[in-house]
Amino acid sequence: MENPIQIKDLSPVEPNVKQLLELLTGEKGSFDSDVLDINGFFERRSSGIGYSQFNELLLTLGYHRVSPEFFQFLIDGTCQVTISASLGKIGDLENGIKRFRRLALFAFGNMKFAFRRLSTEPVLLEEWLEGIAPIDPGEFKQRHEPIHPIKEISGEDTYYLGYLIQDNIKKALEKNPNDSQALAEDAKGESIIQIGIKNYQAYLASDHLDVYIATSMRERHEYYLANRWINSIFSHEKLTPLKLRWFDPTQAYCLNRIDKGLFEGLMLKRAKFTIYFSQEIDSLGKDSELASTLAQGKSVIAYVPTVDDEYTKELLERLIKLDTEKDIRQVILNQLRIFDPKAAWIDPEVQRWLSKPSSMNLDSAKAKLKSTMQDHYDKRAEVLSKTHPLGIQVNLRTGVANGVMVVRNINDCVELIYRIMTNAMEFSLEEQIDNNKKYVYLKENISGCIYRVVSGDPMLTNSFWGYYLNE
Repeated sequence: MENPIQIKDLSPVEPNVKQLLELLTGEKGSFDSDVLDINGFFERRSSGIGYSQFNELLLTLGYHRVSPEFFQFLIDGTCQVTISASLGKIGDLENGIKRFRRLALFAFGNMKFAFRRLSTEPVLLEEWLEGIAPIDPGEFKQRHEPIHPIKEISGEDTYYLGYLIQDNIKKALEKNPNDSQALAEDAKGESIIQIGIKNYQAYLASDHLDVYIATSMRERHEYYLANRWINSIFSHEKLTPLKLRWFDPTQAYCLNRIDKGLFEGLMLKRAKFTIYFSQEIDSLGKDSELASTLAQGKSVIAYVPTVDDEYTKELLERLIKLDTEKDIRQVILNQLRIFDPKAAWIDPEVQRWLSKPSSMNLDSAKAKLKSTMQDHYDKRAEVLSKTHPLGIQVNLRTGVANGVMVVRNINDCVELIYRIMTNAMEFSLEEQIDNNKKYVYLKENISGCIYRVVSGDPMLTNSFWGYYLNE
């Protein structure tokens, strides 16, 4: 079966066999032989180049021989050896090498090591090809429902699972044990917590988990927004047939700090990949969940919202609905404080609004809030995808470097989830020269983000793989 990973591969503009073999093996041949006109040999062979002849060509240039299964893989992407199979022309070799480079970066993150292993270990090659073969979406329809379904807590009520409202209720009752509003809140909170505890137990009993959701939530609207994003993603018509199971932190409650840490660590271990929600404030805990996922060699999708007029309008409407005691001016000032705390010190317009809220021009204030949020989320997307070195992290077991995939809308997030689950991800292979060193990137096509990388630093590469390959 053809490798499902689609790649725009790097190769010479005019195929040269020696150069192609360097791409295949990840190194130059030991011999600079002029015994054979290699390009001419290919062109003159009307019957193509067979397995034994290909090995003779490799030996002539100082490379090691390959297995019959690997030669067949270069021809058609399978391990089903056909004795008469051959590479008909240089273009066939080029296509086979492109196919190999797809697999090499995806599986090993290292061309030379991938060639040495996969070209001589047919069982390993076959295992990898089976592992990345497309999965029929229809298989997911056969999944059974959990015997302990998650009982949904509405987005407006998920806040009761947080420690902030619990502390507020406790303080209000300590001040006045007969406070009717606090008593009502306490009763409602207790009922929500009981549902959260049962959901926590349901997650523990679930036989498998597909997706871990990494969030950071303190304020009521943060719980609501996270819950809304989660529902928008997993209720999407493209994902519902897959019968996915995901860990939703807005639905579970665990009282003990130690147990909560162990519980979430277990969910991270069991999930196939993580969705990281970038929010108003990104916490140490959430960032560590991103890093932990990458260190396991799993994918991370970072959802960073795109702020436009509709996003700003909906946010303000939701904030006012969730906190009826504040008017729109107070809500805007509070959001500006979160997204741009320095504005109170350096922005004369914000200073004027703070001293006299009634002077606020709502259109101007909404425009400023939109611009401030845009800047916050755009910078966060830039950090995760391009500038921060920890956006690329190493699988601690294999040494393969993994990158975060940043998406800016729900539809892209849904499509990427679908492709991960069905082994249908698509990539482009690109190179970049930095300080006269060539770096090779495998970029995921939806996000445009680095998924795998080969360093251009020869000393780092030697030390890095010398360590990992000798452990």
